Amino acid sequence: MAFVILSAKALTQSKVRTVSGRTFLLGVSAAILLTLAGGIWLGMSLVEPAAPIVVAAVDETATANEAPQDKFVIDRLGELTGRLFRLESDAKTLANRVGVLNAFEKRLKVGTAPGQPKPGPAGGPMIPPLGERIIHSQSFNVDSAQTGLDLLEEELARLDRVLASIDERASQRKLSYMIFPSRAPVGEGHRSSAFGNRYDPFTGRRAFHSGQDFAAPAGTPIRASAGGQVIVAGYHTEYGNKVEIDHGNGLVTRYAHASKLFVKAGDVVTPGQKIATVGSTGRSTGPHLHFEILDRGEFVDPALYLAGS
Repeated sequence: MAFVILSAKALTQSKVRTVSGRTFLLGVSAAILLTLAGGIWLGMSLVEPAAPIVVAAVDETATANEAPQDKFVIDRLGELTGRLFRLESDAKTLANRVGVLNAFEKRLKVGTAPGQPKPGPAGGPMIPPLGERIIHSQSFNVDSAQTGLDLLEEELARLDRVLASIDERASQRKLSYMIFPSRAPVGEGHRSSAFGNRYDPFTGRRAFHSGQDFAAPAGTPIRASAGGQVIVAGYHTEYGNKVEIDHGNGLVTRYAHASKLFVKAGDVVTPGQKIATVGSTGRSTGPHLHFEILDRGEFVDPALYLAGS
C-alpha cells in the first residue's frame, strides 16, 4: 500500500511523492508516543509534591512507667470506694441497732411509747460524712491522687475502728437487754393483783403478795420475760406448776400456776420464748399467771422492770 503526497513548490511547478504504508505507521506511532510523554510530563509538573509522612516517635519508656501507675491508682480508688460503701452500710445498720436500743431504754425509763426526737445536747466522735466526696480536684494528677487516696485510706481505717467499737458496745447492750426481764410474760388478759401488801384471797387477812398477777384464759401462752437458763421446772404445793429462769447478775424470774410446762431444768431460753401456758394449779383461785422477779434472792416489784412493756 502506498500514499501519494502532492507537494507544490511554486504556482507554476508541482511534484508527486510516494511514501510506503509501513513508514507512515511508524511515524504516526512515534508522534502518539511523544504526545503521551509530553502530557504525562506536563501533568506531573502541575501537581505539587506530597508532603512527606512523618511518624512521631513514642517514648516507650514513659508509657511503660505511667500506664501501670495510673492503673494502680484507679484500682486502689475502686477498692477504697467499695470499702466506703461497706462502711456506710455498716454504719446504717449500727445506727438502726443503737436507735432501737436507745428507744427501748427510753421506754424502760419513762414507760411510754417512743416519740419524735427533740433538740438537745449532742456529741460523739468526729467522723467524716458518709457518701460525700473527700477529694475535690479540677485536674487529675497521679501524685496528688496518691496523696488523696492515702488520706482517704487513713480516714476509712479510723472509721472502721470507730464502727467496730460501736458494734461491740451495741452488742454488749443488746446482750444486757436480752437478759433483762422487761417483757410482759403474758400478752393477753390484764394485770390483776399488784406487788405488795394485800388481803389474801383465801384467808381475807393482810398478807404480802410477792409478785404480779396476770389474769388470762387457761391455755394462754406464758413467755420468758428475758433470756436465760431454766433452773426449776416442776410442781410446787403453793406455786403449782412453775418455771424459774436464771438471767445472770443475780436476777431470777418465776412463773407460777401454769397448766402445762414446755421447758425443763437446764434448758436455755430466749426472750419471748413460750415456756408454759396459763392455768390454776397450786394455791390459786382461777386461771392466771403469778409472776415474780428476785434480785439476789430478794423479791422486787415486777412493775419496775415491766415499765416499757
